[in-house]
Amino acid sequence: MQDPYSRELEVAADAVRRAADRYVRSDGGPSEEKENAVGSYDLVTYSDRQAQEDIIRTISAEFPGDLFIAEEGEENSLTDARTWVIDPIDGTLNYERGIPMFGTQLVLMVGKEPVMSVIYLPVPEEMFTATVADGVRLNGMPVKPCGRHDLKKCIVSTGDFSRKKQEWRDIHYALIGAMKDEVARIRMFGAACVDFAYLASGRTDIHIRFVNKLWDFMPGLFMARVSGAYVDEELLSEKRFLLLTRTAEEASQYRDIVLSQIDM
Repeated sequence: MQDPYSRELEVAADAVRRAADRYVRSDGGPSEEKENAVGSYDLVTYSDRQAQEDIIRTISAEFPGDLFIAEEGEENSLTDARTWVIDPIDGTLNYERGIPMFGTQLVLMVGKEPVMSVIYLPVPEEMFTATVADGVRLNGMPVKPCGRHDLKKCIVSTGDFSRKKQEWRDIHYALIGAMKDEVARIRMFGAACVDFAYLASGRTDIHIRFVNKLWDFMPGLFMARVSGAYVDEELLSEKRFLLLTRTAEEASQYRDIVLSQIDM
């Protein structure tokens, strides 16, 4: 099956790799607090902006009619037009502190639906790509994640605690307490790109988070779906809560824990 988005994938992967090599792997300048920051650690760096500008410039040169929604830009609305959604440095605080768990991620939306995504983790030099036709690949090699059905053997990753909604924080705390004895390990990597890439490639088994901005979750959610991961659509649509598992069996075991803390 020929991949209709092979050229877009090639351009996107090249754009994020070159931007990361230039700006992410060495600090491009002093950090500064993000305007309208909600929390004291919501930072944006010179590297953020420059990486984003480089990525947009490279993609625009190949696809001049395409639109962009990016973290370090204006709050544009998603339309049916071809639109690239970009997070130039996901896991900014990790990056600022020298913690090597951060990356660049983007997704191409057509008719408001994702069709292709890229996640690049620059420190380990891992390029994750996803299209429906070509599946998920890591550095060009197909990824075949293994599924684990026993909850006691599962590694769970969780998104950061919300700084915007107390209700979300309370539920998050309660969920960790409720699941700590039900799974093998709980991890908080501090970067959505790592959470989704690791689940898509079988390094973790379950991921939970409340979803907010499109660039935070859509690149990885699409990639996880392409890999065959299971999404609890009811929780996502009604509560903006993402329960993402390798298999439906894992979801059925874990859903009861989630429902015990979230009033549906």
